[in-house]
Amino acid sequence: MTIVLVATVLAGCGPGDRARQPHVLRIAYSGDPASLVPLIAIDQDVIGLDALFCETLVGLDAKDRVVPILVTRVPSRENGDISRDGMQITYHLRRDARFADGVPFTAADVAFTYHAVFDPRNRATSVETYRNIASLQTPDDHTVVMRLRRPWNAAVRVLFAHSDYPYGILPKHAFRDTQVVGSSWESAPFGTGPFHVTQWDRGERIILDANRYYTPRPKLRRIIMRIVPDLKSNFVALQSGTADVGMLTPDNVEQAAQIPGIRVLRVPENATAFLYLQTQAPPTNNIHVRRAIANAIDPVELARAWKGQYPGATSFLPSPLVTWNAPVIPAYRHDLAAAKHELAAAGLSDPPPGIIGADAESPVEVRVATIVQTQLAAAGFPFTVKTNPTRTWFSFTGLLRSGKATIVTETWVGGSDPEQSLNLTCEQAVPGGSNHSFYCSKRFDALVADQARTPSQAQRERDFNEMAQLIHDDVPVIPLYYEAYLQGVNTRVTGYQINMLRIPVNAANWDAR
Repeated sequence: MTIVLVATVLAGCGPGDRARQPHVLRIAYSGDPASLVPLIAIDQDVIGLDALFCETLVGLDAKDRVVPILVTRVPSRENGDISRDGMQITYHLRRDARFADGVPFTAADVAFTYHAVFDPRNRATSVETYRNIASLQTPDDHTVVMRLRRPWNAAVRVLFAHSDYPYGILPKHAFRDTQVVGSSWESAPFGTGPFHVTQWDRGERIILDANRYYTPRPKLRRIIMRIVPDLKSNFVALQSGTADVGMLTPDNVEQAAQIPGIRVLRVPENATAFLYLQTQAPPTNNIHVRRAIANAIDPVELARAWKGQYPGATSFLPSPLVTWNAPVIPAYRHDLAAAKHELAAAGLSDPPPGIIGADAESPVEVRVATIVQTQLAAAGFPFTVKTNPTRTWFSFTGLLRSGKATIVTETWVGGSDPEQSLNLTCEQAVPGGSNHSFYCSKRFDALVADQARTPSQAQRERDFNEMAQLIHDDVPVIPLYYEAYLQGVNTRVTGYQINMLRIPVNAANWDAR
């Protein structure tokens, strides 16, 4: 089987892809993008690729700290770039940034990108987020002033930033109007980033060359993204030496560590894996049943599903986001006697059958569902595991978002601000929404609203702490683990860094010797 896989990987490689060339980085790329337009990217790997050529105003460094990218400083109340009432943000743009064709970057490009978000022909993924902007003005070529509709503490970390949907700034001069999707630019996209796309063989490879106008000049002259969506083949590309960087899984990370010349990169992500419990339908609309399920789960045994490669989770907020001194949320106690006591309190000595849903194409999630099924059976729950192929799983009719399953297992990936991990609001608790528990708490929603507008950072942190405790007590979700992004990186590669959103950091400093 290994021989077949190696042959498959090598068959699609051009001569320059196989040979190790100085300053050429070869990445086994697990995505197969339909488009490279940042406005419609939803997959983290595509988002990371887009960031190599299309930069945001602010971003995150390798330690997940907010840093300026296309601005001279990150706006804040302290430096006066955010008004006292929190309603206005001023961005001072860099004067030395240029697009890959040499044209200077100006405020007009930011305004153009803003208007492109609202062009329905582009089908942008996060239009509602940008509706929070009441007006965007460009008083001069190097200043952008945003007026918000309401105070919003997360704005600087979300708008044109490294977020869950990061929109890099597009070159206005490259388009006839604000239609970006379907334009000629889409086949060879470029921006102010350290690289630009020079060749895109759909389904095969994407080649990015250095932006000679970028400061500092990139050390790499080329990045070759070989599209290898099958994760087994992705690993073999690393193993055979035809790729310098490739994605790993809990199933092969230990094996990768034994490959000569390969180091394992483990980056904690803003991602928490959960069991979502359906709070609007029986039997899990009863809090005693949800507590019984939490008591029936053995986290030590369950960790076999992810081979113990991720740290166990107790809070719904991912660990990279909690930068303050937050109280420790206790783990649910594995106690079958307590589980049966909670079932008795719910009046359910004989629980009705239920469904545990999982993405059929995620081995870890399928294993989680199967182990959970066994553990719940010991407490008297007759659950059946059902799976959907990925395309159906994420659709409005799939088990994840339709509410047809009693329990679903899924990982939630947020952005650079804790607010973007709040997918448990009443507004999101609708079929097709992101609140997979269909949980609705007026107190939770009140805390969400307060953290957005309070001028006090200390109060904002208290809001998040109370949210974490409330979710623990109400049990709409059972946190499983905090995910880390696993990659194999050849030792010939230097300077390679990504942040918790899988977005490249200081890519101009990457090199392959």
